[in-house]
Amino acid sequence: MSADLHPPLAASDLWLVAAVLGLLLAVLLAFLPLARRLRSARAAVGPVPEHVRRTYSVRLDEVERRAEAGDLTGRAAAQELSVLLRDFAGAAWGLRTEHMTAREMHERGVGPLASAVARLYAAEFGREEPVRVDEELRLVREVVTRW
Repeated sequence: MSADLHPPLAASDLWLVAAVLGLLLAVLLAFLPLARRLRSARAAVGPVPEHVRRTYSVRLDEVERRAEAGDLTGRAAAQELSVLLRDFAGAAWGLRTEHMTAREMHERGVGPLASAVARLYAAEFGREEPVRVDEELRLVREVVTRW
């Protein structure tokens, strides 16, 4: 054997640290959706403050009055009712529902609100414009007074 040979170099400890950190990151990313789902399931809504209920009842009466007077078409009334419901959720519970789907609303614990918004969706975007929105008004009034 030659005297020029050196023993092999050992792997750096940094590789072990990087592998452990990578494994921890992978576990964290795997459980992130589960944590998000648990957090949203926990976010049940509480009672609506009375002043919020009164405010939105007045707004609902105004939409109903304008629809009966013919100032709003059936589609426009349904759109205003949908906005009113989404604003109601924000004022009552701090939920930002402007861009939530019905499924996301159900996950946040506001199932009746999600059902009403889904019903209004048909009136807003259906092929035929609704002539009257009596049923939609009743549904929205029920949601506003329910909690």
